[in-house]
Parts: sequence; structure tokens; C-alpha cells
Amino acid sequence: MEQLHTDPTDPERDSQSEEEPLSDYVKRMETEENLRRLADRLEQEWKKATPAAKPEVPDLSFEKFEEKRKGDGGQ
Repeated sequence: MEQLHTDPTDPERDSQSEEEPLSDYVKRMETEENLRRLADRLEQEWKKATPAAKPEVPDLSFEKFEEKRKGDGGQ
């Protein structure tokens, strides 16, 4: 079920008997520029939240496996 929303800035809202769906209100109020700025801001926040250094990747090579196997008594 979609939420309905009345525009609080609309001076004729008291005379309107129908409420518009929230999705239509957002489409009408959000411009492409606003959405682009929001996306840029979220990208910057995401970059700040993630560590700059990449996590260490374990060595899964066959050689490393053989070293461990031999070190464990060949089992």
C-alpha cells in the first residue's frame, strides 16, 4: 500500500480533497541536480567510512598448502 502525502507548501491543500501518492510527490519535488548532489554526498561519506588500506588476502597457493601440510607432519 502506497503512502499518501499532502504538500505542506501548497496553499490550496485545504481545498484539495485528494492526497497524492508519496512517490509522485517525491518525483515532483526532487530535481536531477538534487539527486546528483545527494549521490555525490553519499559517495564521499562511503569513502570516508571504508578503510583506505585493502584487507590482506590470504595466500591460497599450492606451495603454501604444501608447506603447511609438511609442517603438520605430512597428514
